[in-house]
Amino acid sequence: MSIDKNVLIVDSDSRQREVICQTLNGEGLNLIVTSNMYQAFHLIEQQTINILIAPLKAERIDGLVLLEAAIKHHPDVGIIFITAPNVLETDIGIKAMLAHDGTFFVYRPLNPVHLKALLHKTLQNQQLTFENRKLRSQIDEKEGLCRLTGKSPQLIQIREMITQIAPTKATVMIYGARGTGKELVARAIHHRSLRQGNLIAFNCATLNENLAESELFGHERGAFSGAYYQRKGRFELSHGGTLFLDEVSQLSLSNQARLLRVLEEREFERVGGDKTIQVNVRIICATNHDLEAACRNGEFLHDLYDRLNVVSINLPTLQERIEDIPLLIKDFLEEFCIENGKTLRKLTPEAVRTLMKYNWPGNVRELKNCIEGLVVMSTQETLQLTDLPERILKSNEDMGPNIPSAPTLHTTDSSGNGGSHINVEIGMSLEEINREVLRATLEYTDYNKAKAAQILDISRRTIQRKSKEYGLCEE
Repeated sequence: MSIDKNVLIVDSDSRQREVICQTLNGEGLNLIVTSNMYQAFHLIEQQTINILIAPLKAERIDGLVLLEAAIKHHPDVGIIFITAPNVLETDIGIKAMLAHDGTFFVYRPLNPVHLKALLHKTLQNQQLTFENRKLRSQIDEKEGLCRLTGKSPQLIQIREMITQIAPTKATVMIYGARGTGKELVARAIHHRSLRQGNLIAFNCATLNENLAESELFGHERGAFSGAYYQRKGRFELSHGGTLFLDEVSQLSLSNQARLLRVLEEREFERVGGDKTIQVNVRIICATNHDLEAACRNGEFLHDLYDRLNVVSINLPTLQERIEDIPLLIKDFLEEFCIENGKTLRKLTPEAVRTLMKYNWPGNVRELKNCIEGLVVMSTQETLQLTDLPERILKSNEDMGPNIPSAPTLHTTDSSGNGGSHINVEIGMSLEEINREVLRATLEYTDYNKAKAAQILDISRRTIQRKSKEYGLCEE
């Protein structure tokens, strides 16, 4: 696949236009020709322009103004300016235009061979940029689901949901505690979607109301103090792609209302502007707050909640998928060893078990940071228990005295004296065995879910969920 080849030729000199067209005929280009600067502005706004050819300074034509408009609407546009050699030597402002990688100059009188060579060089640069961007997109798409490491039932279900949701146009709400991978899920959805634009992320909790409004919707020049130029907002930048709004619950009510309008009408105005801008953007939001409670408290608009919560994904904490920790450790070890040129191979089983027992309030992000620190500080190929951070070792020690002795567990042919009974028989499913283990542990602890969670090395929330799922409750 190759890029388009639309060339806009703007020149008030009819003889010069004729030379350019004759030079470029037969090159497989779509030539768009005009002698009018204002018509050129219209064409730049309405059509895809890959290359602009125009005089730098001429009667009724200002090439620098055209350059600004072309870059604004087509960031990868190639520019070929027609000028006199002495202009570049004397005008510092024009020299600054060379900062745009796609700007070239051809001198009067026009040399057809030179013009054709510059045009092909511009097209080659654009094709290379296009292929690099496509390759990065393919790599991101490949890694999107792969980076959601784990074989726990929760992760398997989330990957299946992403595969099902991604090709649709549905708005998605991702719920999860900090560090559970909300943005990773958003990127996986985007890269497996059919959308051709970029994924643009914005954290709604980082800016105050006015700055957040400008960041999302853009502003016109002079809209407020310090607005020295027009600026596109995140909605315009993500046109044709996906906008990921992290911590959406932190948006002010006025910005929530503007967001609702964009969702309903697919249009908005920049701050300080009256021009209506239409966008095609998919919205993915994330939060670690209870939006239903926020709606009841008047902190979040009910209508916006209904529009955002079309499809919801709930991310488990790391303690709710402990079995994934060894896999995450392995992945992070490989990643950071490559980054830091280390030969670290593994952690001892004792160290891994200790990491699995730790509570991980920062979830996967905290685990990742922990492994990175271990790799950076490592001096040997195998990490020992004593190499783990002090806070993790101390937490492991603190847990010891508080965990009661394990219950006495018997099979069905036991005499039944003392302890709790686990009724395990050949042919039982793993789910049935898990239910029996949980039932016996709850009986042993007099249905103290906190103690049961400590014994089984799982979170209290998991105990509550599984108790309800298995129909286990205190009688």
